[in-house]
Amino acid sequence: MDPISPLYNRLKKNLKQIKPYVKQENLSCYRVYDWDMPEYPLCIDVYGDAVHVAEYKTRHPLDDVNYQKWMNESRDAILAVFNIPLSHLYLKQRERQRGIRQYEKFNEKKELIPVQEYGLTFWVNLQDYLDTGLFLDHRLTRKRVREESKDKDILNLFAYTGSFSVYAAAGGAKSTTTVDLSNTYLNWAKENFAANQIPLSNHAFIKTDAKEWIKKMPGKLFDIIILDPPTASKSKMAATQFDVQTDHVDLINHTLKHLKPDGCLYFSTNFRGFKMDRDKINAETINDISLSTIPQDFRNKIIHYCWHIQR
Repeated sequence: MDPISPLYNRLKKNLKQIKPYVKQENLSCYRVYDWDMPEYPLCIDVYGDAVHVAEYKTRHPLDDVNYQKWMNESRDAILAVFNIPLSHLYLKQRERQRGIRQYEKFNEKKELIPVQEYGLTFWVNLQDYLDTGLFLDHRLTRKRVREESKDKDILNLFAYTGSFSVYAAAGGAKSTTTVDLSNTYLNWAKENFAANQIPLSNHAFIKTDAKEWIKKMPGKLFDIIILDPPTASKSKMAATQFDVQTDHVDLINHTLKHLKPDGCLYFSTNFRGFKMDRDKINAETINDISLSTIPQDFRNKIIHYCWHIQR
């Protein structure tokens, strides 16, 4: 590996810039590189003493032989900068063959490693999926929810591995309700609670289609609701398909019915082309807080959009 390669130099520069922030914020998982240079369409994150690399789906100008050479040189640059063995590098590489679906499940190893964020511990899986179990770009929103959760009832929809629920519980929430369609993710959420020595009493985990459940759920109102739906969902387990642009008004309005009068809804999406249809949403205030929720280690300031909504 040529130590003066552009990727090597950029990674060294980024690491030097980000280290004070990482130390101050008590983080062991953070982003170092996100397609900073066009010729290196990679996303590089640190998780403890491991590095997770995902290649963006893009039309590469190289033929197969030169592509593999480029990938090997990129890999060697990453290993050199982070000074890690190959076993600590998790590389999610796109398939070159036509007709193969990309970025789905990679393995079935189920190897979980612990990482720390603001004094809390979360289990991540760097091997089996493209997504690791913890969305790093929502770190500041999670922190905000923890600061606002004391003695409150929290609802976490499309909860994934339950990180928002853990933050809320750690912030002294009276109760949390974690809703997701996947048993795998709900069990993962419970493991995240256990990693932080949080008893499961007063914390409910519900396996169901969140968009249908919120329409039919009776009774209980919540002080804070976290709503971070997928961009699109075509799961066979779901009652209906979902598209965040087409369906967000209906989803938000049904969700607001379960919000206490002085409560707040955090709605977010990673869909780059998303447009909020404010006029059709039954809310008193809809504040775009996106920029204030994007961490310093994310140079891409449109990694997600986030709104604070009140009835």
